[in-house]
Amino acid sequence: MKKPVPVQTLFHLMKLSLLQALLVVIFAGASLANDATAQELLNKRVTFRLENQGLRKVLKEIESQTNIRFAFRPREIPFDLKITVVATNESLGEVLDKVVKPLRLRYEVVGRQIVLSPVAVPDETQPSFQAEAIVPADQTVSGTISDEMGQALPGVSIVVKGTNRGTTSDGDGKFRLLVQDGRSVLIFSYVGYEPQEVTVGNQATINIALKADNKSLNEVVVIGYGAVKKRDLTGSVASIGSTELKAQPVTSFNQALQGRVSGVQVTNSSNAPGGGVTIRIRGGNSISASNDPLYVIDGFPVTNPTTAQGAGGSVGFPNVLATINPSDIESIEVLKDASATAIYGSRGANGVVLVTTRRGKEGQSSVDFEAYYGVSNIIKMLDLATAEEQTALKNEQLRNLGFAERYGYTPAYPKKPAEYGVGTNWQKEIYRAAPMQNYQLSFSGGTDKLRYLVSTNYFNQDGIIIANNYKRYTGRINLDANVNDRLKIGTTLTVSRSVNNGVNESGYGGSPVGSARTISPASPVYDASGNWQLLNVGPGSGMASIANPVALLRTSTNILYSDRVLGSLFGDYKVLTGLTARVSVGVDLLNTRRNVFFTPQTLVANTVNGYGSNGTSSNVNLLNENTLTYARTLNASHAFDVLAGITFQSNREERTYQEAQNFANYTLGANSLAQASVLIAPTNSVQKWGLNSYLGRVNYRFKDRYLFTLTGRVDGSSRFGLNNKYGFFPSGAFAWRVSDEPFLKNVQALSDLKFRLSYGITGNDGIGLYNSLSAYVTSRTVFGDTEVLTTQAGRIGNPDLRWEKTAQFDVGFDLGLLNNRIQLTADYYQKTTSDLLLAIDLPATTGFTTVTRNIGSLENKGFELGITSVNIDGKFKWTTNGNISTNRNKVLRLADADQYLVTDGGTSMQTIVKVGEAVGSFYGRVFDGVWQSNEAVKAAGGLAQTGDVGGAPRYKDVNGDGVFNNATDRAVIGNGLPKFIFGLTNTFSYKGLDLAIFLQGVQGNQLYNQTRNITETDPGATPLKSFINDHWQTEKPSNNRPSARQWSIFNSSYLIEDGSFLRLKNISLGYRLPLKTKAIRAARVYVSGQNLLTVSKYSGYDPEVNSNFTSNTTYGIDNFAYPPARTFTIGGTITF
Repeated sequence: MKKPVPVQTLFHLMKLSLLQALLVVIFAGASLANDATAQELLNKRVTFRLENQGLRKVLKEIESQTNIRFAFRPREIPFDLKITVVATNESLGEVLDKVVKPLRLRYEVVGRQIVLSPVAVPDETQPSFQAEAIVPADQTVSGTISDEMGQALPGVSIVVKGTNRGTTSDGDGKFRLLVQDGRSVLIFSYVGYEPQEVTVGNQATINIALKADNKSLNEVVVIGYGAVKKRDLTGSVASIGSTELKAQPVTSFNQALQGRVSGVQVTNSSNAPGGGVTIRIRGGNSISASNDPLYVIDGFPVTNPTTAQGAGGSVGFPNVLATINPSDIESIEVLKDASATAIYGSRGANGVVLVTTRRGKEGQSSVDFEAYYGVSNIIKMLDLATAEEQTALKNEQLRNLGFAERYGYTPAYPKKPAEYGVGTNWQKEIYRAAPMQNYQLSFSGGTDKLRYLVSTNYFNQDGIIIANNYKRYTGRINLDANVNDRLKIGTTLTVSRSVNNGVNESGYGGSPVGSARTISPASPVYDASGNWQLLNVGPGSGMASIANPVALLRTSTNILYSDRVLGSLFGDYKVLTGLTARVSVGVDLLNTRRNVFFTPQTLVANTVNGYGSNGTSSNVNLLNENTLTYARTLNASHAFDVLAGITFQSNREERTYQEAQNFANYTLGANSLAQASVLIAPTNSVQKWGLNSYLGRVNYRFKDRYLFTLTGRVDGSSRFGLNNKYGFFPSGAFAWRVSDEPFLKNVQALSDLKFRLSYGITGNDGIGLYNSLSAYVTSRTVFGDTEVLTTQAGRIGNPDLRWEKTAQFDVGFDLGLLNNRIQLTADYYQKTTSDLLLAIDLPATTGFTTVTRNIGSLENKGFELGITSVNIDGKFKWTTNGNISTNRNKVLRLADADQYLVTDGGTSMQTIVKVGEAVGSFYGRVFDGVWQSNEAVKAAGGLAQTGDVGGAPRYKDVNGDGVFNNATDRAVIGNGLPKFIFGLTNTFSYKGLDLAIFLQGVQGNQLYNQTRNITETDPGATPLKSFINDHWQTEKPSNNRPSARQWSIFNSSYLIEDGSFLRLKNISLGYRLPLKTKAIRAARVYVSGQNLLTVSKYSGYDPEVNSNFTSNTTYGIDNFAYPPARTFTIGGTITF
């Protein structure tokens, strides 16, 4: 066995290698510079965007990118003039022509300098006898500047061509300017719009409508450890801007990804405020490890740790990422293929989500205020049986079982079913109209020396279930400072606190959703004495043991406090022209505390006189990243940039937990565990992990048409075995800009065409922290009369444990037509994950049951299509943005067998991991109708089960041996993974009005409806009215629903339903106010509706459900999940 190389040695070798490479690059650059001619200097390529900046700032930016210096006499240069310049991979000569010539300046290359001087012009102050001499020396021109939809554009630069005279438009788009005469030409320029020139003539008023600059290919896309122009992108990356993020009210930014990005499936695992979200990028890659993407917020790879524990089976699915305020986000990039994700190495297999928050910009200061108020209601109430119908069904069940009827026939329950009437509508008792409100205030601006953004936010949302509430308070400070021409420093800091008054979200006995769904309507909220009704209907009712959901919600607490501080500090230093060093340090502190308390008025604590707990977790995540980037354009044909870096990240988590029972006083609840007489032994734990990484990337462009990217990362992780601490994750990509080839230059309709090809290997480290190590467990036992503490081996280690590796191949193209009015992106991918981490059974002689090993592989392959179109462009504008994706998941290989079963602990539903099938396919009996009579059962012989009678469920003989065997006659009966996911947005605008309509949905997946298993197995739980009307009865046979009895229907296709749906996710109507005051730069009001209409065959609350969101093998189970809400909001934004 090779001795592992010490980290210090690797680090030393890395420094030497980097230094050698750096010296080679520096000396090579100097050699090329010495031979440069004037023309070569002017051929240098530059890329920058400066809006409304002084000429001096523009010249400094050119100097920093080209390694040249400008020489001039300061009094001859109009440095005070504000101009807007956008250059995208343009030659220095082209840029100088755009910048200095309109200012009546000339330039000349002298060695390594460019000398600026004024253009010699005739002395226009001398008298002239021409007719024009009688024209006034100054003429006033005014007007309004707007976009194509008539919206005023503030901050537009207006310059008199050939002079240093100019101005900018005010908040209403208005301007006023003195020109020399009617021959003057005005140049209007604004970022994102095409510049326009207008000759003044005899016009005193000039109103201009600027056209949008449709150069989307020059947009900058954020990628790992840097950014790249969209035209130069070789990987599969999708971007979402702040407009899409704000299109609908969401608690967490990851919810806003739903339906917006091809290849990304987003499922709300909990619809409670602040609830969890399941995200899968191009399918799930693992069976036992995490399938969640890596989230990187402002360069910090964050974790999503488990929150503090709670008592009484308290299960909630909080979203830790909800601590990040969505209103602070500028953009989100989703990295999907290996070319884009390999830079994150062992954490890139499941995709990467990059979040970039807003930062201050140089120029006018801005104060922005945003507020909205909304009301949410449950989307639909289920049509449940009434008290009369359920008690009658209970009597029918007793008759079918050969027992005496109970309701109307016993002293305890003398009322006949008809006398119970409708009964209690438990859904109306717990669901409510729930308000929500959000307030955001931010300040931003800056100079060429310092830029800032400061924001604060308050968000408050009531859940549609009584007593459920989520509050969040956040503050943010983002600063950037240019210390000098070489050094730039900056900081990002966000502080948040959230308070989540949660509810149990699992099962039916202790969760309010499950209880309200199943408790009998014959049971009142309060008993005859005015106290909470604890037992369902009463003693001996024959009804299921279900908690009173109103009592549960009104008398218990389940509060989760989350405090988070996420901050980083960075410094960029320009070592040489094109060479920049960056050092950053960051910290992510996340502390959670959960207080849970049940009073004796709840079923769970009725016999123990109160039940409470305190749980805490403290998570400290530290990061240090050190990178060098070098970018150089050698000539018109060759350009490259190089990234190299070393990063260190460590995490420490501490957890404590304490339970108590039998309280003398309930006033303080979980805050006074010391008052309880029964204290359960507390627990605590500490766990740590570390990650050391070396990363690099090279981008090379040949003739700006042939693009190459090589990426590699070496990760050393504490999670894995002694023999596999380090892993290498490489990728390569090639892109060909076909549209820039000479043979396509004359194709007028073709704006852009780029083919992309990539392949790479990424890893998945989302496993337990100590799976590679042997573990010992302690317990207490009694020897004689003495209790002693014992220690014994609990797990066998595996020093060869290593990463799961995903090899991904991707081929795609980007197409733009009709000046990019139509843009289409398509990708086909194939991912193969090997070294799957599975628990392998061990012989009993070892003393252990299982050991974790890398055995097995699976595959995901699919197709993605995204399209954006400008359908109508003018005062009335209509744009469309749509995407559709398909993914097929298949197990390729397992250890020692071709399948194994997984039983869901909450529902007893079995799924299967089987070679040739998708991971976590539903596995069970195939429902084949209902036995119509006792005679049919007798004639069937071995095809019927023991105890079957007329009305019993009938199951298919899967293996065809003529005998139904409950254990072996099983098959794959569905899968929770959709075949297609899609989203479609249409946006319309006219003058100040804008309307957005967003549709989203999935197709081809199945759901396991656990709620029907509970309510249709035994009428002691309230069924749907459809079961009342359609179940088998002697006088009314049915082949769809069995009779009211106690049939075993779980683990069967009887409970499998179509999970496909189409949803009108959001409609938003807004209006930009035509303001008259200069103090207010812009204002908009809007109304919106969310989850307005859902088309689905699913019989439950909602088809978008996944109760076990942390599991990869039990996806698509509805175990009384928190239902979604329909929300209407009204809001507005105002900018000062």
